[in-house]
Amino acid sequence: MPYGPVLIHAMPYALGPRGGAVPALEPTYHPIAPESPEPSPKPSSLPLGTPSTAASSYPTRLPSPRPPALDARDSLLIPDERGATPFRPAPSLRSSTYSGLQTPEPGYRASWGSSVALGPNEAAIAGAERPSTTRGTSSLRDSLGSPDPQSDDEQGHIAPAAAAAAVAAAAPVDEKAPAWATDAPRRSRKGLCIALGAGGVVLVALAVGLGVGLTRHTKAGNSSAAVQASGSSAASTASGTATATSSSAAPSATATSGGFGSLLTFEDGSTMTYNNAFGGTWVYDAANPFNNEAQCNSWTPALKQNWTWGVDKVYGVNIGGWLNTEPFIVPALYQKYANGTNGQTAVDEYTLSQNMGDNLTTALTEHYETFITERDFAEIASAGLNWVRLPLPHWAIETWPGEPYLERVSWTYFLKAIGWARKYGLRINLDLHTVPGSQNGWNHSGHLGLINWLYGVMGMANAQRSLDYIRTLAQFISQPEYAPVIQLFGFINEPNAGPIGQQNVGSFYREAYETIRAITGIGEGNGAFLSMHDGFLGLTAWNDFLPGADRLALDQHPYLVFQNQPTGSLSDISKLPCSTWANATNTTQQTFGVLNAGEWAAAPNDCGLWVNGVNLGQRYDGTYAGFENSAIGSCDYWNDYTQWNASTKASILFMAQATQDALQSWFYWTWKIGNSTEGNVTEPNPFWHYRLGLQHGWIPADPRDSVGTCVSIGTDLNAFDGTFASAYMTGGPGAGTIAAAQTSSYPWPPKSFTNVASASMSSLPQYTQTATPITMPAATYTSPGSGATISAGSGWFNANDDARSAYAAVSGCTYPSEYFAATSAITAGECGAGLSQPTKRAAAPA
Repeated sequence: MPYGPVLIHAMPYALGPRGGAVPALEPTYHPIAPESPEPSPKPSSLPLGTPSTAASSYPTRLPSPRPPALDARDSLLIPDERGATPFRPAPSLRSSTYSGLQTPEPGYRASWGSSVALGPNEAAIAGAERPSTTRGTSSLRDSLGSPDPQSDDEQGHIAPAAAAAAVAAAAPVDEKAPAWATDAPRRSRKGLCIALGAGGVVLVALAVGLGVGLTRHTKAGNSSAAVQASGSSAASTASGTATATSSSAAPSATATSGGFGSLLTFEDGSTMTYNNAFGGTWVYDAANPFNNEAQCNSWTPALKQNWTWGVDKVYGVNIGGWLNTEPFIVPALYQKYANGTNGQTAVDEYTLSQNMGDNLTTALTEHYETFITERDFAEIASAGLNWVRLPLPHWAIETWPGEPYLERVSWTYFLKAIGWARKYGLRINLDLHTVPGSQNGWNHSGHLGLINWLYGVMGMANAQRSLDYIRTLAQFISQPEYAPVIQLFGFINEPNAGPIGQQNVGSFYREAYETIRAITGIGEGNGAFLSMHDGFLGLTAWNDFLPGADRLALDQHPYLVFQNQPTGSLSDISKLPCSTWANATNTTQQTFGVLNAGEWAAAPNDCGLWVNGVNLGQRYDGTYAGFENSAIGSCDYWNDYTQWNASTKASILFMAQATQDALQSWFYWTWKIGNSTEGNVTEPNPFWHYRLGLQHGWIPADPRDSVGTCVSIGTDLNAFDGTFASAYMTGGPGAGTIAAAQTSSYPWPPKSFTNVASASMSSLPQYTQTATPITMPAATYTSPGSGATISAGSGWFNANDDARSAYAAVSGCTYPSEYFAATSAITAGECGAGLSQPTKRAAAPA
């Protein structure tokens, strides 16, 4: 939800040059009057938060939230040279939008973030092919700047996390794909055999191996490839599921648990005292790896107990940058592989993967193993949090020819995350963060550039693939082994409805909803709650969407800083979350139903390393394109948290508490950011780094302390009483009963795209439903003592969903490029054009 409800919720939107979906009509805002600073030798040069020489203290917790008293030198956010700039809250964007996003200049594809242009028919980049090398020893951890291999930071070199990015306004794009980006004429469906060392595959303290082969679903449950992880190297098998066992001693059959002060022993032999002072209990049961007794804290139901939406509140963090990398979250990784053999700059995982070349498997596996570990999940529970949002890329399932991503390896670590969350009683919001073609054109979609999803020549085909991956994930997480942990499914992250159009995004949402509910069944207890993003249109745009839909939640990603920067004192800015989001959050729960904030951060400006994208600069200091003449101040102070005084920390703490209170159920973006190996700041982006903020006092030590913050400053809340307007919203009577007028309003496939007329839709390329659906593998658990394999599910929850085939390329036909065809002309005889697809699904089971 990008703006305050009175100002924008009913406003039309257009695609803005840098801020994504922005109001087509500018609202009028009153400027925030800056506070009067104390006399200073150079008052005009002081950025907000300049350290004071006076002694100051700040609370680590605010039991009675109130705006902090600021040091006078912290009072100004200096307006630009045009005078007092009216404050406009930014769109709900983590990423800036490429200027002229859908109308690139033809002729060449820019190397994003560099001055080197790639010719349209340039030769392949060395190493862009999918590597098949066995993972070996890597020095990546040392190269990423870990100060001490025995410290906590060896798992990720703590540093903040934040926004994604887009493209400089001058960067043109060529829609003729280079050779390495073109789909092969014939799609290969072979699995990738990945050899991993035992340390990368064995679940913590379990005699467990992970089968991570590419599995095609059949009634017999066979797989085309699998991985066996034992003592050292791995051996792949041609078919079947490989069972791997740990070389460690078999564990006892006795369940192990503990609370505050208990000793945790991790996979690598390191230990940690469980400092959960909130009544949390961890549970590890070797004899029953699906034991759901754990409880993260005293006020959150244990995993085996019911979660009550409207009563129970989500206090969560994102595990950003782990399984789906982002430059500003793991800068050292992108710095190490910054330049490709042809001068290409790594700006997203697509170009990063290409630049890694033959080191792709080794480098990314090392990243998966070290950036996030079980220790992080124990710390998250100890921080009073109860959920994690886990971004997952589509290449965790498979890749197609021409895609440079590392296929399937991240799935291994997704399975680890499920086990860690279960052990500490944390619930998971599974977030499908990327889809083929890119749903928003931003780097966190996997590919920075143009949207090729429900937009352009390949828009339909890419959406078809997306539905297959949503189906595969829904089948896996709906199994009884995983459903108690993964209780929310965000089936697509941040589709940019500005250029795509709400009608088409809504049609996809409806199709995805029906695909998932055909698997899970209807009503409370049948599969996860579903979460759909507001598409940057604002919450009220979806008020009347699919009434009667079963357990469909709305997701907002509110940020203040990805457009004109807030002006005024830091004290004023810290209150904005209450005045901007609190009322709308309550109103939406009263009208639409369940609402969560999948992303937010306590960021009063856009300062930071690559927060807006690799080498794109910041609005605050005028280095971002289009903001050269509206700089507010230097980012130096903001970038280095070690310079912050107590008053600055107290104001950011209050901003965090105000946001938590305003949004009520939320996921901070993000838990951890890796170190930088360049520049003067080792731990960048402190606004975005929850773990760092906990350590240094600008993130609440107890999220419950935030309740009441908005009331304390007189915000009109229109308070939600915890009871939703209709029982269907939470799976009660009426769930799944959607009026025919609603379903006909959002047809699938869509009648047109915003850049494809209805008369031309039948000429678009399509995939054909002739492939076997993909079934994802589970971890392999062995019973203590006997060594017998414990069933971890088949990967396919609903066998009645077998009849419908998955999408595949038409044999012998060459498709336009997945990522570079947004503005290409539709030609006669496109692959699969005009296909009448088989029946999509059976009726949803009761």
